[in-house]
Amino acid sequence: MMARSGVSQWTLAHFWLSITALLVAEVLFVAGFSDLVSGRYAPATLIGVHLTTIGWLSLLMLGALYQFVPVITNTRLYSQRLPLFSLLAIVAGLCAMVFGFLVLGGTGLPEFTLIWLPVGGALVLAGFALGAIDLWITLWKARPLPLAAVFVVFSLGFLLLTGLIGLGFTLTFALPQPPAFLAKLTAAGLELHLAAGLGGWFSLTVMGVSYRLLTMFMLAPDEPHRSTYLALICTIVGLVLLLCIGLAGIWSDSAMRMGAAAGCILIALGLTCYFVDIVRFYRTRIRRQLELNSVMAAVALGLFALALMAGVIAALAGVFEPLAGAIAYLLVFGGMTGLGLSQLYKIVPFLTWLEKFGPKLGKGPVLRVQDLVNERRAMPWFVMYFAAVTLASGCLALGQVTWCRIAITVQLVATLLIVIEFWRSRHPDPNLKPKPIQPPAGMAVARGVTPGIERSSSK
Repeated sequence: MMARSGVSQWTLAHFWLSITALLVAEVLFVAGFSDLVSGRYAPATLIGVHLTTIGWLSLLMLGALYQFVPVITNTRLYSQRLPLFSLLAIVAGLCAMVFGFLVLGGTGLPEFTLIWLPVGGALVLAGFALGAIDLWITLWKARPLPLAAVFVVFSLGFLLLTGLIGLGFTLTFALPQPPAFLAKLTAAGLELHLAAGLGGWFSLTVMGVSYRLLTMFMLAPDEPHRSTYLALICTIVGLVLLLCIGLAGIWSDSAMRMGAAAGCILIALGLTCYFVDIVRFYRTRIRRQLELNSVMAAVALGLFALALMAGVIAALAGVFEPLAGAIAYLLVFGGMTGLGLSQLYKIVPFLTWLEKFGPKLGKGPVLRVQDLVNERRAMPWFVMYFAAVTLASGCLALGQVTWCRIAITVQLVATLLIVIEFWRSRHPDPNLKPKPIQPPAGMAVARGVTPGIERSSSK
């Protein structure tokens, strides 16, 4: 079954390790060790931030891409070993970075132990490079690419750029006398780091993956429109323009505000076109009764759009800096994390179905994918999660430390309950009664899921 052989055997390992990093980060935020209100740039807070961005989101997205890229390109992953080497390097590098941040925060250890920061950054970058190489070669062999895959091609480039800028930061912290260009990068390069990471790596990957997954899960027409091409071109050109101008401003001490404004406008136009496409998917879908993952994806994308609009309004009003933490929290935990959790609610049982029941298809009655989950039981946990994230973002904006920690505590509980639902879908009740279904004609499994299989998983 090509859908199984073309998917990395390490995808689920990425998922479980990423979920662990998310839970640890939320615990640090709840405990106040990582203080998002008054210590946004403190080393302890950077631990929670990087557990979220590297440990949770990056591992999640790489794991998903090892499954997603073979599915949309109708091919096999170039290497089944590189994902393991990438995973080991990223996890080891993240652990070294956490230790380095602890030293930076003042633990009484000798200053030379700060070397763990750049060592960790180099390992993380190496892990990113190994994963990107595996995916790029897979995509190169599958030319011509579907449009959703083109988003991934560029997002991987921004992933490496994000890691490279971050490595520059760690070298500045660790070297006794860092070179002038590294000092300038660290002093003024945070915006570039965020633009490449949040805007390039995370957002472009979310866009590319959602273009395929949402249409597949909702049975919506997936032909690219003019707005789809505009979403790709405008977002990428805007990000490249913004990053080039930012780098030029660092090393030439010149500001090009008009060019930066043009880049922001292009990014806004690209994201607007993307959301237009998403709304069209929901309106033109064949599956009228949406499954829980599609409903929660709509909520997550709504918070994603809300965070972007809040950022634009705050920037125009001249109050972006004091609200940056709240906006970023809503974007990362409401939009990106919410979307990740909602899609894992479908992907984990689907992979479980492929492993345990896919080989039995056509040989007798088997369970449906949807039989592996209980949406009525899981829905309150997703509602709790999104409500808690929204409340936490509001408390961050108002500087309410106590209420913020209470909201994140509720968020942590909701995350744990959602993860329990993932675990239950991986360990289905052996007493479940399979319902007879017809095997899909042709078994066009190279796309990862056939219309027959997908229909069989509906209610």
